[in-house]
Amino acid sequence: MALLDSIKPLGPVPVRINFEGFLDRAAVKAVLDEKTRRSLIKCGLIIMQNARRSIKKMGMAKPKLKEQTTYEGASLQDLLTFGDNMVSKRAKNRIRDRLFEIRFRPPSRPGTPPHTHLNTLRNSITFEYDQKTESVVVGGFMDGIERVVSLHEFGGMQSMSAWAWIPEPGRSYRRGIIGYWAIGRKPRLNPGRWEEMGPQWRKTFNYPARPYMKPAMLKAIKEKEIVRQFKDRIRIGG
Repeated sequence: MALLDSIKPLGPVPVRINFEGFLDRAAVKAVLDEKTRRSLIKCGLIIMQNARRSIKKMGMAKPKLKEQTTYEGASLQDLLTFGDNMVSKRAKNRIRDRLFEIRFRPPSRPGTPPHTHLNTLRNSITFEYDQKTESVVVGGFMDGIERVVSLHEFGGMQSMSAWAWIPEPGRSYRRGIIGYWAIGRKPRLNPGRWEEMGPQWRKTFNYPARPYMKPAMLKAIKEKEIVRQFKDRIRIGG
């Protein structure tokens, strides 16, 4: 069973975790049948779900606040100007917390699964059964995120371009929203509202490791989910 950063051919891929064990033995491969194939697929599903659930939603990845649906069309900043009879003080504190997450995009603690601020990474995690190798591949499969997967899982350095969020006409913010994307990448969410800033704004960031794929598999092993899928289905004589 392998965890890869991308399902498309990439040549030598630096992001690769191989777990070789009972799933790769010739004796096991010889008895793989349809039930076992379904078991492998189920294992992939379990690991995918573990990985997705471990990534906490932040900022714009979260569902809209109740006040946003009540006063549809009003921005978060607009809601802070409403009277307390319309938006309570407690609700305004929640709005301020949400604005903080959107503007500053606080990261998770090093060594813990990363946060997702736009749902891109979380939604990219899927799995695929490889009939040729009779194995399951689990990971983030989406164009343009290969390096992101590597940075989160193992850590490393990355040069980033700065992008400025352009408010809708007539709206302003007390503090501008600046986002950083790897050089050559563009914002996926509301791309028309982002404008790339000059090269003098580029920065190189040091990303500590925030693994989420390996822990997702180890969790499945610890909880005996993988063993449960293959119980009474594969027997190696002796």
